[in-house]
Amino acid sequence: MTESPPVFIADSCIGGLSVVRSLWHADAASNAIFLADYAINPLGVKSDPDIADVVEHWLRSAEKYSDTLVMACNTLSVRHRQLQLSNAPLSEPKLVVSMVDCIEALVQAEKSRLANKNILVVGTRYTASQSLYPDILHANIPGARTRTIAATELERVVARFEPWDSADESVLTHELRLALQDTDVAVLACTCFPIVVARLQSQFPSVTFLDPGAYCASLLPKHTAMRDKKLRIKITGDVVSAARAVDFAESHLGTGDIECCT
Repeated sequence: MTESPPVFIADSCIGGLSVVRSLWHADAASNAIFLADYAINPLGVKSDPDIADVVEHWLRSAEKYSDTLVMACNTLSVRHRQLQLSNAPLSEPKLVVSMVDCIEALVQAEKSRLANKNILVVGTRYTASQSLYPDILHANIPGARTRTIAATELERVVARFEPWDSADESVLTHELRLALQDTDVAVLACTCFPIVVARLQSQFPSVTFLDPGAYCASLLPKHTAMRDKKLRIKITGDVVSAARAVDFAESHLGTGDIECCT
């Protein structure tokens, strides 16, 4: 079987593997290179110029490996869309699919389910501080009532594989708990959160949790799926070891030829 061309998938941490998992379940991106760019993590607390610099860095990096970049980070995706709208000059692979694109695909697919609902966008500090996701929801969903909330500590413990107790209010803060108890639908606007969605669902059973990454496959070109999926993981920084990342990828993805690369 002919090997499909590689797809470059980038995130500021291991959270982007939730997007890889969704793609593989849809038989997409069977041949992937995944960048877990811990050298710039945590990204969601940085300034606009710093985030813009990372956008350009990822775009240039992608061009070395692939003509397709999946920007599996909501913070970077929001800033990328802002830069596009401002007509800022950007390096661009042939195809860039961002989490903003995934949010837009989610909204189109789930219009009837989201209509007239209380919708909570749960993201990093940066994503939650921006109006982009609420604006997309309001423009497309009749009667949508939206709020955003930052879940910075939850992102941190998932990204770093740190143990946490579901009752620990330093992770699931009082504010976050109240917001989730008062919503119908939670949009998981950080790729770390789908990794722990089962735990969130067990604590908030009345909430529908939606993962934008689940809509990514529909935005990529259709290729013949490889019989054996292949993932090469690149790690920057010293927060998480390459071996730990590969171990988690093997557990989370459950299939495929997975190894670390330089």
